[in-house]
Amino acid sequence: MSPSAQRQANLTPRSDAVSLAYECSGDGIPVVFLHGLTFDRRAWRPIVDRLGGRVLTIAFDLPGHGQSTGSGLAFVRLAALIRARLDELGVERPVVVGHSMSGGLAMAYAAQHPVRGAVNVDGPLDVRPFASLIHRLEPALRGDAFAETFRDVFQASMGLDRLAADIRAAVLAGQRIRQDLVLGYWAELLDSAPDVLQARVDRALGAIDVPVLGVFGRELEPPDRERLARIPDVAWEAWPDGHFVHLVEPDRFADRLLGFVEQCEIRARRPLIDAAPIG
Repeated sequence: MSPSAQRQANLTPRSDAVSLAYECSGDGIPVVFLHGLTFDRRAWRPIVDRLGGRVLTIAFDLPGHGQSTGSGLAFVRLAALIRARLDELGVERPVVVGHSMSGGLAMAYAAQHPVRGAVNVDGPLDVRPFASLIHRLEPALRGDAFAETFRDVFQASMGLDRLAADIRAAVLAGQRIRQDLVLGYWAELLDSAPDVLQARVDRALGAIDVPVLGVFGRELEPPDRERLARIPDVAWEAWPDGHFVHLVEPDRFADRLLGFVEQCEIRARRPLIDAAPIG
């Protein structure tokens, strides 16, 4: 990819009928942004704008969102699809940043593919409570009550009212709530017992050997804290700002992210320094 990419939107067509739309901006260390379920890459623009071109940002639309084709996929397949697109762009070891559902996707990606680091923005590490909730609500989610259930249970808990009016309008402009898409992305939750799914998540966490940053809009429960503690190089912070914590305080988040990217680059260069001949 050009070292001085300007903001641009692209579609990458593939024979597998899935095309990922993405938007690039800036220059330097690559930072990949992954949005939450039902939103699109525009949700990251307040952060990208505040980064001021100091890193190379690549914001994707996940399959079925924004301008991307396709439908819901399991994390393993999603991570592989993103890796294929990054290979096409010549991006080898990005910092991967994910919000909400994609906080878990960022962690899954870091467990499977080369990265400098991973950032989880308010995605749970203990997925059992959410998985159990989805199981209880399955009849309503699969039936005619989907729209009402999603609005009252999930949309109402996102804390979108905490966002500045201009940011909230931009985020909501990219939101598309479709029953088939939501159920597609939640298929792994619905098809697996919560304990089985948690074991899968824990194995992925155990495979991460790069710096991880967690920024949460809530105080963490002990099971989440315990799982973060299993990651060798981890820092996490709880800001009382709700689910869209990064967009309630976008300046603070952008500064924190830049500091983390610098930390990841120092860590990535350390083996080269240690291996350099003396004298």
